[in-house]
Amino acid sequence: MANPKSLGQKKNRIWNAEYVMMRKNRYHGLLPMCEALERVGHPENELKIIHVAGTNGKGSTTNYLKDILMASGFRVGTFTSPHLMSHYDRIRIDDKWISEDDFNRLLESVIDLVEEYDLGMFEIDLLLGLMYFREAKVDYVILETGVGGRLDNTNVIDHPILEIITSIDLDHTAILGNRLSQIAYEKAGIIKKNTTVLVRKEIPSMALDVIKQVARRKGANCISLFLVKKGKNSFFFKGEEYSIQGARYQRRNALLALGAAWCLGIDIHAQKIKEVIKNSKWAGRFEIVHKDPLCIIDGAHNIEGMKACVESVKDLPRPIHGLYSALKDKHSYTMVKLFQEVCDDLTITEFEADRAATIQELEIEGADREKSWKKAINVLFQKEGTIVITGSLYFISEVRKYIMEK
Repeated sequence: MANPKSLGQKKNRIWNAEYVMMRKNRYHGLLPMCEALERVGHPENELKIIHVAGTNGKGSTTNYLKDILMASGFRVGTFTSPHLMSHYDRIRIDDKWISEDDFNRLLESVIDLVEEYDLGMFEIDLLLGLMYFREAKVDYVILETGVGGRLDNTNVIDHPILEIITSIDLDHTAILGNRLSQIAYEKAGIIKKNTTVLVRKEIPSMALDVIKQVARRKGANCISLFLVKKGKNSFFFKGEEYSIQGARYQRRNALLALGAAWCLGIDIHAQKIKEVIKNSKWAGRFEIVHKDPLCIIDGAHNIEGMKACVESVKDLPRPIHGLYSALKDKHSYTMVKLFQEVCDDLTITEFEADRAATIQELEIEGADREKSWKKAINVLFQKEGTIVITGSLYFISEVRKYIMEK
């Protein structure tokens, strides 16, 4: 229970996004979130929810599917994390973030529950998002997990209409385990009884086997999609050709989004859907943030993500000038080594965050070092060629804002 004294002081405090961001994420299981949802009338039970888990590609898959549904005439709520531009961009209806006024209003309405159940930032955002989507009577909600699946706070939903598992690789191993089979089991925890789950056939076989086993046990229909590639930016699905822009790896995410739309009964062969797939963009994922010089940012925050990033960097005009920073709890040496192999020169930097790695922790032979990432960017912008900035999503968020404001 909350401290009565602190509750008595509520009228003297301001409840806003800053307050929410100051609340560390709790690891106290799903019960507090379940009880808070019960107290607000279970908004999740009034929504058609598509639940998305995976090591990489969750945000991009969510964005492709959101664009397909919007083009088909539906209003779509999306819940994603971490935020890239503003804390409010985690909760959106169509392409519009929740307003500061709506966020604060909903937060004030549940502040007693927040303190009574000691909810952390992610839980608060999820609670407000579900309430906001119910209030707006959206047609669909695409809900992205934070970490894992089985014990992720988004897994409080009991009746999703569809689940998507985008990829399986090593990440958050301290929480999810250090074997692919363990991680697959955690991700597959979002599968509910008698539902349909979409995966890609290309994920590691041991991980795919685990997902299929969980699906069978739950009586769920597991559909595995195979990516039939054409060139660098095209692929086939259900006998039709689709094209994307940006990184090659986005074909995988576009495929899953099309598969989900097909499961929902949408005419994915319509020309408007092809145009949506071709024009859809997700900020921070191989995004062009400056054209002269060409500068691309990519949130390749784990090994699988870096491999995908590197695959597309090979297509860029040379020379390639790389800038990298990451968090302490990642496989940073392996990732930066992969990145260095496709760069003509590489600079290691650091940024301010509780878990950010220092230059010394990221040190690699042959790389330049610059403690100030802003200074590093300014130096790179004086060079000819292509600038690629990658690493932690938190780092990319700061970089994106800085470059956009230049």
